[in-house]
Amino acid sequence: MKGLITSIGAWLCLCFLEGCKQDPMARMPEFSFRLPDSTTIISTRNIPDNTPVVMIHFEADCSDCQQTTDSLLQVMDQFKNVRFYFLTMEPFNKVTIFKNYYHMDKYPNVVIGQDYDQIGYSFYKLRGTPLIALYDRKKNLAGIFKGKPISAQLNNAIKELQ
Repeated sequence: MKGLITSIGAWLCLCFLEGCKQDPMARMPEFSFRLPDSTTIISTRNIPDNTPVVMIHFEADCSDCQQTTDSLLQVMDQFKNVRFYFLTMEPFNKVTIFKNYYHMDKYPNVVIGQDYDQIGYSFYKLRGTPLIALYDRKKNLAGIFKGKPISAQLNNAIKELQ
């Protein structure tokens, strides 16, 4: 009986350890989002490896999102090797206004889109914006900022990804 209890205990420990390795939050979630042209759909599965990724979940009218975007775009030349994905579940008219206001087309490493199935929001249990998720070159989670981050801390965290 003692051997059975020991075996069950060892099996439970192995299951727990294996579960930790497969933590769904440890990897970039797989979901699709639509570009502002309203027809092109991109899947996170197709985001190239070997490039750090910063996913920014935002709302166009959110002042913290706007201030964070302003701060990032001022130093975007330092992050040319990082892919930025600005994602929202808002309608396309707001996505387009945000994109045009910040002249996002002039940044080749920035993509803006609509998370139409709200998968990113449910994955991160989003309760407010902005939410910024940083991923390393292998799409492993490197950090999350919830709410308006301190610019220097965010910039340093992104620099560490490169």
